[in-house]
Amino acid sequence: MYQRIIFLAGALFLVSTLNSFSRIILEGIYAPSVEPIPIAIPDLNPIGQKNTYGNKFIEVLRQDLKNSGLFNIITNVQNPSTSGESVDYQAYFDAGADALIRGDYKASGNNIEVAIRLFDVKDEQPIIGRSYEASVGRLPEAAHRFANHVLRELTGIDGFFTSKVVYVSGSKRKRDLYMMDYDGENIRRLTHHKSLVLSPSCSKDGSKIVFNSDKVWDQDLYVINLYPRYKEKRISKPYKLDQSAEWSPDGSKIVFSLDGDIAVVNSEGKGLRKLTRGRAIDVSPTWSADGSEIAFVSDRAGSPNIYVMSAAGKNVRRITKGGYNTDPSWSPNPKVNKIAYVKVEKAGVNIFSIRSDGSGEQRLTWSTRRNENPSWTPDGHYISFVSNRGGTNNIYLMFHNGQNQIPLSKGAPKMFPTWCG
Repeated sequence: MYQRIIFLAGALFLVSTLNSFSRIILEGIYAPSVEPIPIAIPDLNPIGQKNTYGNKFIEVLRQDLKNSGLFNIITNVQNPSTSGESVDYQAYFDAGADALIRGDYKASGNNIEVAIRLFDVKDEQPIIGRSYEASVGRLPEAAHRFANHVLRELTGIDGFFTSKVVYVSGSKRKRDLYMMDYDGENIRRLTHHKSLVLSPSCSKDGSKIVFNSDKVWDQDLYVINLYPRYKEKRISKPYKLDQSAEWSPDGSKIVFSLDGDIAVVNSEGKGLRKLTRGRAIDVSPTWSADGSEIAFVSDRAGSPNIYVMSAAGKNVRRITKGGYNTDPSWSPNPKVNKIAYVKVEKAGVNIFSIRSDGSGEQRLTWSTRRNENPSWTPDGHYISFVSNRGGTNNIYLMFHNGQNQIPLSKGAPKMFPTWCG
């Protein structure tokens, strides 16, 4: 039997009808600004004896939904009825809530059982329910999973709360790869190169990471297989400058910069094919959501700017104008279809976004400090980036329109975040 202590006993119920307030958020999700949904999330009700960890689930759930920037969390409601299975919708409506999450927990040894439900307050009906059983250490993971369900039901966005973030940390030329939960918890070291490690990219299924390191030679490409068993392998030949690799959406190819040109290989590092050639320096390639195009940085017109070409290296076009533009990252969601990038200005280094045809340029950060290394969450609606606005480089998150910029990590400097799973 699958490890029962991990979580997920099953679904309680599911109502697939789309409620009124979710239609509003779905229609406005790509607008310049989004109005958060007011949602009431009271503490869980204990069944039997109270437990210190009984409300850990709900604390993580509240934080997840708050981090999304799409919810206004309401925790205090005046004397709502809690008898039996009935819901005092009027009390939550009077408190200003459009939605409600309510549930129970039961402690049994080191395990916590949670039964949790999402309700539509305006239409006075349940939407979804789930039950989980988890050890205390795995309770946050169960909460992350339910947060994904809530986000999907109320906004249409798949969610990123169960995703991992891989990043580079270390000092000067002694750096390594690390992995953490999206909220900065459960940090795990992945490599022991103690060299100049740069630019990790995780495959769409979260099973592989490609990165470059000068552990043996000058910046070679390495691939880590995370599942089913950890394995690391160098896939590029020595004496060449291999940098800024990225997996194709289907995981079959890797695009990267080879001695200042853009090149493609298969997942094993074979079948090398150059897509650009010339005196210009071409770096930092990134795939479109469907894998049909590649954006990259080139100085072919003087200063570095963002260009887009077909995956075969044809039809090259410039999409940014003037200044110093670099570090592009293409949203994996075709509905968003924006490229986040870094613009270096006299006043600071900031994140912008632009459409692949060069229209709709939008400034996303407004800071006199450094904001760089943009990377999209797997759902393609959020952008993580590195900023030193807190005094040292750490990972931040924002909605695709720049709303709700929050820190995801703290402590030792971190660079080059990439999302897995």
